[in-house]
Amino acid sequence: MKPVVGRLHAQGLDAPRFGTASDVVSHLGCVQSQLHDMALWAVGRRTDGLTFAELQGSFARGEFLRTHVLRPTWHFVDPGDVHWWLALTAPRIRRLMRAIDRDLGLTDERLDRCAEVVVASLAGRATRTRAELGADLAAAGLDHTGQSLAHVVMHAEIDALIVNGPPRGKQHTYRLLEPRPMTRTHDELLADAARRYARGHGPVRDKDLAWWTSLTLTDARRAIELADLTPLDVDGVPHWRLDDPVEAEVPRVMLLSSFDEYVSYAREPADYSVFAGAVKDVMRGSGLLMLDGRLAGTWTRTVSARAVDVVVEAAGLDGATQRSVEAEAALRAVPRPRGESDDRHVTGVLRPQSEAGEPGSWHGGQNAVTGPSLPADRWGSALPC
Repeated sequence: MKPVVGRLHAQGLDAPRFGTASDVVSHLGCVQSQLHDMALWAVGRRTDGLTFAELQGSFARGEFLRTHVLRPTWHFVDPGDVHWWLALTAPRIRRLMRAIDRDLGLTDERLDRCAEVVVASLAGRATRTRAELGADLAAAGLDHTGQSLAHVVMHAEIDALIVNGPPRGKQHTYRLLEPRPMTRTHDELLADAARRYARGHGPVRDKDLAWWTSLTLTDARRAIELADLTPLDVDGVPHWRLDDPVEAEVPRVMLLSSFDEYVSYAREPADYSVFAGAVKDVMRGSGLLMLDGRLAGTWTRTVSARAVDVVVEAAGLDGATQRSVEAEAALRAVPRPRGESDDRHVTGVLRPQSEAGEPGSWHGGQNAVTGPSLPADRWGSALPC
């Protein structure tokens, strides 16, 4: 999370420049997406004004996919990439899951039997929720609920059998993933992974690649060598790049989604040097407040028919920074379809954090923002409701 020359542009955060959501996902390699709507926002702010409805439609049509492919957690991934990514990462992810699988009684034989039922349930282009798959498994004498069911379904994803289908209301569904033969060697997959990560994330360290992909550090270093990335010294620390770094001015304030790819690097204690809260609370569904490219606080947003309430929690913000935060909140917080006006007000509330991470008590007053309608072609006007 330390600003590094070339990362902001590589991430697509210096200025929106992608025409489609799939362009963003392909460029970044994968996009962490366990919080589906926040992840759509992370994709959308890198595009030239796509609305939330347009992003939802793109996902529902399968123009980009959502599955467990790295670390393991959900990621958006390009349909043309999902098979080779899984060919590389699945063996390592299975090893990382083995201890919990054993505690849950999920043997290889049991998982194979469950996979057969799941595949049969999704035949004929069917889509099923996780609960529905659980009922199908139970009907076949394979009763799994809770974490056990989650792992059964996750293994089917890692085995490149299924991916998320279009949402059904607020429920995620699953559908079959069409098989595709894998002809690349392991070394070719390693090189591809290093190139894709460096292309979408700028100069990176070997441990960044290892953390992002779930590869061992040894494999990450080999991947960098095979990819023929160019070494780059950053404050005495070895980094590697694919493209020449493009300098970009780091904004004073950025409100990013939780798990945005901007923070998808191996983290160090120094990354939290200006964050006054508790580190364990950083990645719990709140958005991330970045000041001068560093994590400085968190934020949440509540949308109603009449207003959008943005609450930012941070410590020691001077007046100018408060105004910058409020302006960013107004720019990023108003959801509406492209081409339509919106009369909702944006109300910004700034709460200072104590060193223990507890929010303070001052808010409102001169810190409240009630904004005029924003230009309808801005991504800020299309955040998920």
